[in-house]
Amino acid sequence: MLRKKYRLSTNFEFNITRKYGKYFSGDFFHAYILKPKNYTGPTKMGIVTSTKLSKIAPKRNRIKRVYREVLKSNLESLGKGNWVVIHPKSNSLDKKYEELNADFTKNLQKISIPH
Repeated sequence: MLRKKYRLSTNFEFNITRKYGKYFSGDFFHAYILKPKNYTGPTKMGIVTSTKLSKIAPKRNRIKRVYREVLKSNLESLGKGNWVVIHPKSNSLDKKYEELNADFTKNLQKISIPH
């Protein structure tokens, strides 16, 4: 579980990140990263899974847990003070942590993250 200070908590934060954030996509996810003005706190993250991803709740919960660990392990490379929203793709449901982490770090290196 991510500590509360590292989580996006309001719809406002999610919507602003999706609307104004830099979009990038990997093989198993879509992501938005935003460096908000007048925010100096730690990097905040959120994962969005809908029933469109899977109708089965344990599958959605598992993929959220896996992506939480991926984000935790890549916290330093995400920069400081950014907001990140992850939308897993349906082909990520049967993948292991190692595959998802490798895809995330590979795509994270391709983009320029605002610091």
